[in-house]
Amino acid sequence: MSYQLLDRKVIGYKMHPDTIWIPRFDGSCHLMHMGANTCAIDADSAALLKSILDIGLEGSVADLALRYGVDEAEIREDVQDFIRDLRKQKLIQPLGYDGSPLERALDSAARTLISGVLRLVTLGTRNLQGRGGGLLWAARWAVAQFGWARTVREWERVYPQPTVPASSNAEKLETVDWVVRQAASHSPIGVECKERGLACLALARESGIPAQLVVGISLNPLRGHVWVEAEGRVISDDPEHCRLFEPVARYG
Repeated sequence: MSYQLLDRKVIGYKMHPDTIWIPRFDGSCHLMHMGANTCAIDADSAALLKSILDIGLEGSVADLALRYGVDEAEIREDVQDFIRDLRKQKLIQPLGYDGSPLERALDSAARTLISGVLRLVTLGTRNLQGRGGGLLWAARWAVAQFGWARTVREWERVYPQPTVPASSNAEKLETVDWVVRQAASHSPIGVECKERGLACLALARESGIPAQLVVGISLNPLRGHVWVEAEGRVISDDPEHCRLFEPVARYG
């Protein structure tokens, strides 16, 4: 079924669950898909997208036609082109849409395989140092195979936020931070912030310490970064470096 035919039958749209809307001071925004790309749109396009999400395709067409005194058919074609482009980039999706067969298959595979690999890391390591290194490998593999968004979902499922926080956490956090950084510095796989963050998140929550995985961006040039925050401090990276990035998403 073509996008054009599908759009005529769709009642409304919503943001893709893996997309973050990042508003800017001038009314423009960035749409950051956690498993794909980041798209910058101007203020007029951001307002149009908000209208589509709030009142749907036909409502947006009628509103624009009335505002600018133009024919609805002409406006509809432009709005449909805009929607097709955003859907192609997986930034929005129709209400009620639960993914293509391939996406659902990948979700199922990620749920089974990532949890299985993480169990092997737990069973196959005898100390915290070994587990830190194993988690870095597991994180690198999972992100490469299933993408960032699916990996984070499964990480959150396997390592949920502790319901009863542990006590005397400062020393534990120091140890988790040191272990992961040491393992990363000696890793042959080119470990980056994503892997360090996921490893620290797992070890902190395993220790009973509530922790959040934070995604930040920096503009001009557009860059992304990932780190972990627990009990008001940054682990997995230097706090001074993380302050260069604006937090746009928190997990946990």
